[in-house]
Amino acid sequence: MAEYFALQAAVCFAISHILIRRALVTSNAMTGSFISLGMTAAILWLLLPFFVPLASLWTPAVWYFLAAGFFAPGLGRTLTYVGIERVGVARSVPVANSSPMFASILAVFLLEEIWTPQNFLGTSLVICGIAILSASHGGQAQWRPLDLIYPVMAALAFGISTNLRKLGLMTTSLPLMAAAVTASTGFLFSLCLLHARGGVRVLVLSRANWGWFVTAGIANTTATLSVFYALSLGSVVVVEPLVASNPVVSLILSALFLRRLETVTPRVVLGALCAVIGTTLVITR
Repeated sequence: MAEYFALQAAVCFAISHILIRRALVTSNAMTGSFISLGMTAAILWLLLPFFVPLASLWTPAVWYFLAAGFFAPGLGRTLTYVGIERVGVARSVPVANSSPMFASILAVFLLEEIWTPQNFLGTSLVICGIAILSASHGGQAQWRPLDLIYPVMAALAFGISTNLRKLGLMTTSLPLMAAAVTASTGFLFSLCLLHARGGVRVLVLSRANWGWFVTAGIANTTATLSVFYALSLGSVVVVEPLVASNPVVSLILSALFLRRLETVTPRVVLGALCAVIGTTLVITR
């Protein structure tokens, strides 16, 4: 079941990325992050009283989920959306999804999971994928290789968050509660960032984009909850790379629905495939 939930999360994240990209045509990354995180937190808290005793919120494991929420979705999601805005879905999403490389390294030290030679091969392919994506010229009409720092930092944030989530779920196996707390922390992070950047006037909502943002928020909520159920049933080195396989779906959807916004070149496809194959090797070691 862990594999099923992880793959479900991958598909839903890919759909969310495509919807966000469509919305960003008439909006900005700050709006995307704020709406998506707010919707996810609201939906999960509405579901919580029906499935989980509220007394479970007093468990010490909550601190793991609060910390995890700061790194992702808070910091990680915001950086991912900035990356999508700067370099496009086809580049940003595969790079951000190199997070299994960071998550697996951290899992060796925090969770005592095994790091084998095949893990090193997988990591090398992920790095090669990032290098190829950095050198490509497809996708956005104008972009700077330096802007890839946003999805790279997002990958690190996601890797840290995954390990914190797993530590918390090892203490209390309540995925819905864990997802709600983590999403709330991410939303509070986004709220503070919004205030620092000028308040609500930074948000750009219109009839042309609000529908895309709302639909993306629903897809993101499903993906977030699926990740927590997957982590509660499986290990980090299995779940994280499967979730990170969503660039393949993102590339297919980009080619079908974003042809006027992005150009998916053979080099971009090669870079994305290297990143995905690398993460796949990590779980088949």
